[in-house]
Amino acid sequence: MRVSVYKDRYPTSFVVPRRSGHQIDSRLFLPFDKIYGRLDGVALLAPFHNADLVHAFNRVPIGEKKYVISFESHLPRRFGFERDNSYTNWMTRELSGRHCRRIIALSHYARNQFIDQTKSLSTSGDLLDKLMVRHPNVLLGLKEDALAEDLEQGRMDHLVITFIGAHFGRKGGCVAALLAQKAHAENLPLRVQIVSSLKVGAATWTDPTSDGFFDPYMEMLKLPNVRLFSGLPNGDVRQMLRRSHFGFLPTFSDTFGYSIIEAMAEHVPSIATPVQAIPEFLQDGVNGLMLPLNVDELGHWVQPPKDQRHTESYARFYEDEIEKLADHALGALRPYFDVPEKILPLRRNARLTAEKMFSPTVSGAFYDPFYERIAKESLSSRPERGPLDVSSPTIAELADQLA
Repeated sequence: MRVSVYKDRYPTSFVVPRRSGHQIDSRLFLPFDKIYGRLDGVALLAPFHNADLVHAFNRVPIGEKKYVISFESHLPRRFGFERDNSYTNWMTRELSGRHCRRIIALSHYARNQFIDQTKSLSTSGDLLDKLMVRHPNVLLGLKEDALAEDLEQGRMDHLVITFIGAHFGRKGGCVAALLAQKAHAENLPLRVQIVSSLKVGAATWTDPTSDGFFDPYMEMLKLPNVRLFSGLPNGDVRQMLRRSHFGFLPTFSDTFGYSIIEAMAEHVPSIATPVQAIPEFLQDGVNGLMLPLNVDELGHWVQPPKDQRHTESYARFYEDEIEKLADHALGALRPYFDVPEKILPLRRNARLTAEKMFSPTVSGAFYDPFYERIAKESLSSRPERGPLDVSSPTIAELADQLA
């Protein structure tokens, strides 16, 4: 059978199976936010694709006869619309209708976010019947750990951490820069690698927008223990991760944290914050290190109102959060400078997590029979999650295998 998916540069590859017994057909599509920025919740696939099924991601596919849709945080996506209107109501009706056969959250966080978003709707029951959780999948790197032999022998000239994120402020790049400064001041053997286009301020939904706020952190990028890369192909990034001791994502807002699971696929544990989906697959001291950050019941960072991002008080709050995270990160790393072999159990469990939760084998084993079952369903039947539509496990449910 043929399954049509969106042909984009990166995100959809995490959602659909990378290896399948079916034909996965990547199709060009029209993202309507290119016409009007707030219309990022819908898309139109190129015509005449003749698929048995469409597997959409984030954007509702207009006019498709039968589809499933994966999403990472909000569904329908109606960012910028303050209240319901004909457009957002149409998206909700479309998701509630029989053309949409399943709604697939990429995380248990996304599932909870969806339930909270739709709880007051008259169709909430229909939506929940379709709802399930399947984590993304990622290509696994080489089976051997590139650093295992050196770590077993206690060899480590520098402890290397790698931060990846275009949104430098939101994803914690300032924390990485300040951590490098603190380590440099103490003459600690820490090297910080940063892969980022350095987008900050109004380009994100978390950053202060006051003039000059990020200037001191940009200056820190000139420190001798910092290496900045403005952009690299994904293959080069994976190679960089493979030679790193830790990934670094002290993020303030991240719907999943793909760089963490890409690091895990290369045997690399990450240092991160407990926002949104990250606690589902990263456990402190088991397959990574978790930094403290105040989050609400859905996993969102507790911050001042976003309409205050231009104020001095918001900038001070943000600066304090960066300082605290950098101090906690340095404290978490100290035990590994003199005893590098202590990193080995984290690395083994990071890779095992990738194999158990995110491998293409795990994804394909679920999606191949899933697609067949959905393709056979009659459009006259009521879509509802069946007994074989099993949701992905969390790290807590895999604890015994990681012991």
